[in-house]
Amino acid sequence: MPFFALRLTVISCAICACVACGQSTSTSASNGNPGANAIGAASDDSSDIDRWVKNGATACDKYLTADVIGAIFKDADGQSHAQDAQTCIFEAAHQPNHDFSTIWISLRDGSNSVFETDSTTINGTPLAGIGDKAVRTQEDGVQSVKRDRICAIWVKPPNGNKLKGDAMAQKLGEVCTKIFALP
Repeated sequence: MPFFALRLTVISCAICACVACGQSTSTSASNGNPGANAIGAASDDSSDIDRWVKNGATACDKYLTADVIGAIFKDADGQSHAQDAQTCIFEAAHQPNHDFSTIWISLRDGSNSVFETDSTTINGTPLAGIGDKAVRTQEDGVQSVKRDRICAIWVKPPNGNKLKGDAMAQKLGEVCTKIFALP
């Protein structure tokens, strides 16, 4: 059990670091608004992006339905909770020392260039039909970009699930596609 707690802590820290790298807190010299365009070029629609990113906290409740979870795990029971304002976690119901399966959904702002420089994307396998670009991550997950939005979903552990590889990524990609449709 201590190994699981340590692994969960490491995974949480890694996700928080990735999410923090995608946030911008610059201040415009012209109006003092956080996130505003400091150079004064085209207007920034960061409020729309911020609103979309905050959907991550509730995405597990809304989009990880019993049929989605049942397609991935042997048992669709479990609970979800917000990790932070842009990330949620679904934890499968499990018997002690048996199944510690989780699904993480994390949303962030980022362009194609941000997406393509991310190590998860660089090491991933390209997928078609999800957002503008998408990859299957090395550990049975998906990361996709559409316009200036990035959706990442991981399933941990990557083994012992009903779906694997491209089939898992396509199922998770369906969730990202629904989330990309949100305002």
